[in-house]
Amino acid sequence: MASSSLSIAREVAYDAFVLVMEKKEKPEDALEIIADNLKNDIKRIDRNLAKEILYGGLRWYSKIFWILQNTSNRDLKHVSPEIRSALILGTYQIFYLDRVPDRAAVNESVEYVRKVGQGNACSFVNGILRQIARRAEYFTKPDKVDKPVDYLSLQYAHPKWIVSRWLRHFKFDRLEAMLSSNNHPPPWSVRVNQVKTKVEDVHLLQQQLLKNERTHSERRALRSCLRLRESPNFDPGSIFSQGYYTIQDEAAQLIGLLVDPIEGETIIDACTAPGGKLSHLYELGKGNLKLFAVDKQPHRLTKAKETMERLGHRNVEWVETDFLTWEPGFKADKILLDAPCTGLGILRRHPEGKWHKEEATIRVMAECQKELIRRSLLNLRLGGELIYSVCSFEPEETIDHMRWIKSTFGEAVELISPIHRLTDYYKKYVTRDNLLLIYAGNQDDMDGFGAFIFKVKEDLSGKAQGKD
Repeated sequence: MASSSLSIAREVAYDAFVLVMEKKEKPEDALEIIADNLKNDIKRIDRNLAKEILYGGLRWYSKIFWILQNTSNRDLKHVSPEIRSALILGTYQIFYLDRVPDRAAVNESVEYVRKVGQGNACSFVNGILRQIARRAEYFTKPDKVDKPVDYLSLQYAHPKWIVSRWLRHFKFDRLEAMLSSNNHPPPWSVRVNQVKTKVEDVHLLQQQLLKNERTHSERRALRSCLRLRESPNFDPGSIFSQGYYTIQDEAAQLIGLLVDPIEGETIIDACTAPGGKLSHLYELGKGNLKLFAVDKQPHRLTKAKETMERLGHRNVEWVETDFLTWEPGFKADKILLDAPCTGLGILRRHPEGKWHKEEATIRVMAECQKELIRRSLLNLRLGGELIYSVCSFEPEETIDHMRWIKSTFGEAVELISPIHRLTDYYKKYVTRDNLLLIYAGNQDDMDGFGAFIFKVKEDLSGKAQGKD
């Protein structure tokens, strides 16, 4: 083909969508893979558009698929992944991106199908998307009173199992707000690198962002946190690339406060990647900690190293291994266990999780978390602390673990209230059970999170080896 009217932003987004849905790649990784394969210098504006189209299509996938299936006479489950990508992302642009002309969404979706060698489907894709663009038909939705799960699942593009599960814990209106929040891009929350900028001088960094990069920002109750109104500039030479701040949600920044690192302490970050919390501990400990960063996945550990290097943080012991089998040879003062989890508290940030996970995933992750908790407690000195956190608010991943620890270890451990380590503004997120619990759709527009702290009071060797 001599030429193509397909923009590079759409080509990246459409190819990345196929990788995410078919190969279960993470969206951010898929975008990077496709962009690298094209071997072109992709402009910032194109990268932003590609990301917006990809993430938007993932957020609204099931609702868009329902609309398309009602429009088409063919079973879209049986068309190629590339055709589905063109239809889903083309429809997303027609319905949700006002600044994109319908004809551009239609024509470039058709060109994508042609470019990937499926030209025989061009008329099919063209016909469906033109019909969608006319918005000529209305398809009856489930009744919200008689079939609340079906209604919410369709209206807010969430799997029925998630809606059904959450509807048992939240009122209808509250759940609507939570589901709606999941379908909006998260704010650009960043953490100021306190090694380079003191918290009392954050206003100077704000001025620099505005003057040099035309990026507006606002302060948060957490003094190290800023919210950017525009997407950050990641280009070489930018304020980000110079290490003056890093991307981290406000809720995630609270976990560093719970660890409360004290200079001279030996602290293990048991599941380090991608390094946001590790770098925060470094800054709070003023670089005077014995930090051990543990992760079993080499490429994820590499990302954590890159983050630390960009921020200018040194003196970290990197341990590429599975924490469950690691024998450190010492007892730590504190262990941060930011455990692998379902990620159901950050679906707005990782919308692919809605389509890649099942309810059984919660049980599987909870069992893994128990083993990590057991291992962490065993590697703490007397008086040492386990700080556990997950980007989830599911009971099996949060409060059930607290009860299990109390039942298993009894008086040998002590639950520590997070309240005394949080600034006043965030104490409202601590429950009566001393669990830091942040639900999706909260008033501060933070990620969903759960966290707690336990202190070791007696030797746990015998109990920690016991079974449930």
